[in-house]
Amino acid sequence: MSTTAAPYVPSYGDYYPRELEGLLKKSQEIYKNLPERLDYPEKTVPKGWPSPLPPSRMIWDRETFPTDSSHIIEITGPELLEINSALSLIKDLSIPHSEINKSTFSLPTLGPRLDAACQSVHSGLGICFVNGIPVEKYTAEENVCIMLGISSYFGETRGRQRDDGARLIHIFHALTRGFPANLSPIFNNHAQVFHNDMTTDILCMYCLSPASASGGSNSYASLHKIYNYLAEHNPDVIHTLAAPDWPFDTYGYNPPFHTRPLLFYTPPEGEEGEEREDEDEKGEDSGSEDGERTPRASVLNLSPSSSTTDLPSSSSSSSFPDPTPKIGRILGSLSPRQLSGSKVHPRPSGIPALTPRQQSALTLLESLCQKFSITHTLSRGSFVFLNNLTVLHNRSPYFDDPEIPVEKHRHLIRMFLRNEELAWTTPKELWLDWGRVFGEFDGVEERWVVDKEKDYRDQQRGMTTYTAGGEGGDDAY
Repeated sequence: MSTTAAPYVPSYGDYYPRELEGLLKKSQEIYKNLPERLDYPEKTVPKGWPSPLPPSRMIWDRETFPTDSSHIIEITGPELLEINSALSLIKDLSIPHSEINKSTFSLPTLGPRLDAACQSVHSGLGICFVNGIPVEKYTAEENVCIMLGISSYFGETRGRQRDDGARLIHIFHALTRGFPANLSPIFNNHAQVFHNDMTTDILCMYCLSPASASGGSNSYASLHKIYNYLAEHNPDVIHTLAAPDWPFDTYGYNPPFHTRPLLFYTPPEGEEGEEREDEDEKGEDSGSEDGERTPRASVLNLSPSSSTTDLPSSSSSSSFPDPTPKIGRILGSLSPRQLSGSKVHPRPSGIPALTPRQQSALTLLESLCQKFSITHTLSRGSFVFLNNLTVLHNRSPYFDDPEIPVEKHRHLIRMFLRNEELAWTTPKELWLDWGRVFGEFDGVEERWVVDKEKDYRDQQRGMTTYTAGGEGGDDAY
């Protein structure tokens, strides 16, 4: 039995905006007196959790992932004309970035295909690539507008990625652009272990330029596949991952750390309805004294997605039964670096260290991700839309050729998205983190930094991320 230090009782601080103080207090009540950490010798999955998850398109590995193009949209010539027409309208009417959405960026032919892809990201494979934007023909401002327009078909709610209100994050190697060496993963070319970006439903990446020499590929792994493997071979690890005692570094904020699980299960639709209605009547789990759940309750809705539509595909789809809302879902939210420290953010001595069992669980998780993952490299003008709650990803190291103009070095833009109609149930343990990214707070305005070098300077001024383990912290693409 491992021992644990005396529990830290956090006080309200800058890590959570004041509007979330009610949720923070309730979180403290749950976690401040954590019992001694158990060894979890269980030979079965946690009570009420599936063993295994039933077949669905979300369960895949490198052997069963579709080899057709059912998860890929290749933009056609006529569809590109639609994009140009929508872009011209945005410019002619001076529509601001925050108002670029499906209505203002109308795509009559491409739009329905993007809608189908959005369904697949939420209830199918969990991943979609959109290819074919000639980025070199557009200005930096126009490329951002195109990104906002296309991504709005996957989610019109855009999360805050830094505490200055930035909705866009630029990812590039700072050293090749004349900046000092930087240890932050967004600004270096190092490899990244498997993770998800912690605080978003849908992760959107737009590749303006791939690495000019080599590397920079991403591997993707299905959390549902990994869960089923653990349910059969290592159910004790599921207990470890689902325990509420994982200490997350807040990178110098107050409180210095917070605790929550890494793995969650949302039961099938209908099984929780009565319980949730009772909680609504009692005002439990509210985000303020007047019973508000969060500063923006619609963003953290508790209704599971009911969509079952998938992208049109070939005969291979018949071997992947479509999921239904009745199977329940496994969700993950983890950043190993935020749990164990890194060069850019060494683990402070005052934060509890991971137990040997927790360290072993992360090691096994990384190994299974490598075993089951597929690998893909984004090309110039390509998007990836990822179900960030059920697909983990990593990044290989990359290198840019110093003889090639810096404009052709690796450069990606990242956005955090949420689709209010299709969003999965947000586990209560994640309400605080989701509220920090998708909530609305006084005095925090949206910022859309088009220029990557200005974005870099903003980040270097100490404007750390609003996300738990996001790009300003330790996760990069």
